[in-house]
Amino acid sequence: MHGPMGNSFFTKSVSNMVDAIQSKTPSKNSLFEQAEAYFQTSEKNKAALSSLKNMVVDISNKIELASDAEKDALSAKLKIARKNYAEQKSLDDDARLSRLTKALEVCSMLLTLCEGENWEKTQVNSAKVLGTLQLLSPCEGKKLRLLHQKLKPSYKGVIALRLLDKLLFDGEFKNDYVTKQFNKETRYAETEGNLSEFQENIALPVLFASIFQDVGLLHPKAQRILKGDDGDLDEFRVLTQEERTALLKINYEQTLDYISFGLGKEKYVGNSKSEREDFNGIQQQRLTFTRTLVIKALNPKLGIGNLIKVPQIYTSIVFSSKPDYNFLDLPKAALVVTNAGEKGAISKLVAQKLLDIVGYFPQGFGITYIPEEDGGQVDRYEYAIVTKLNPEDPYHPVCRVATRNLTFISSGSVITVQKHSNLYFKAAKSRLEKIKPERLKEILSKLVSNFEERKALELIPSYWNPYDFFCYEKLQNLWKKS
Repeated sequence: MHGPMGNSFFTKSVSNMVDAIQSKTPSKNSLFEQAEAYFQTSEKNKAALSSLKNMVVDISNKIELASDAEKDALSAKLKIARKNYAEQKSLDDDARLSRLTKALEVCSMLLTLCEGENWEKTQVNSAKVLGTLQLLSPCEGKKLRLLHQKLKPSYKGVIALRLLDKLLFDGEFKNDYVTKQFNKETRYAETEGNLSEFQENIALPVLFASIFQDVGLLHPKAQRILKGDDGDLDEFRVLTQEERTALLKINYEQTLDYISFGLGKEKYVGNSKSEREDFNGIQQQRLTFTRTLVIKALNPKLGIGNLIKVPQIYTSIVFSSKPDYNFLDLPKAALVVTNAGEKGAISKLVAQKLLDIVGYFPQGFGITYIPEEDGGQVDRYEYAIVTKLNPEDPYHPVCRVATRNLTFISSGSVITVQKHSNLYFKAAKSRLEKIKPERLKEILSKLVSNFEERKALELIPSYWNPYDFFCYEKLQNLWKKS
């Protein structure tokens, strides 16, 4: 009816990007697999390099005290020791640069997907990425928690970027390193595939901090807490206070270690001393900014850490890994953030800015609504999907219509669903209470594919799950211009 099932080019791009961050690959080449491999050998490698360096220092000290007869032999040993140290350091640097190159490649891919040549195009592209990530989740099933763990990093990164832009464009972001480089005219890339200076110096570090914020959980010590010595514990279980405290400490320390030494800075290629100094200075500033975001997110208060912490809180609810996850709870994500702002746990201003961006209904959420028609007759409800950021009212999501006259369509119009028509709210549901149950069952039978299995559902549903709808390639272009 809707053509073949499958993924559009954009959906494939988003899915590939998610896999590039976290997946099990034969070559162990996803970002998190590379981090896991680093943690498994980092202490051993650091000890080996330190031992070789100490050997160089030790032999050098002996030469200073040696007799002329002994110096030749010691000098030969020093030459070998320096060679061994240089070779080991080169191997470690090559491995680090390989990981860094991959991380830059993946983050640049995400940046290109979620941003455009101006603010307006960027809002559309980010809505597409966020909505697609949501619609890749069936919101049920045994492997849901693992899937949600995969979807979180990129989702969190996009939210952080849009939050950064909102604060900057509204003149509310207080950080000299960032504000000195911000210019509305040069914020975005002029041509597709290239990055602006702001994207390279600011946006990429924000993505690094967002994506790698919890990479320390891949350290063997953290994994033993999560999964037990034999790997047979449920990593998503509720931890004891002692386990949680230990895990937070390990994650914090190892995340900073990975960002600093597992990834580090790019290497200058060239012969100019001044260029090298400028390049290394820029690289150090980027690394320092990334580290600062991660460090400050631990206790954000009113500072820059909110840029990472606020999206983390929001994303942890949208893609919850708790056993009691319920799709119906998704609109509560923004409410949790605003409540945290009211209590002072995070910046109230930043919490409000997030609400301005996402509203109460996340991108990709399935809205059931009463269509507003001439004559005011109410005899049915229809389906729509949230597809736009920055709603004028957080209670009024901007959506793409998914059904018309109880029939699924691929070219629905874009509408704003008012609160009094949105069946998520009790007041809207009360408008349909006069409809006979037989009619409501008839409506449900037309809108669900497996009616016999799902006829026990609410006759007036608060929401719908668009996952099956989105499985058809033809129906995935929800963000096209009307």
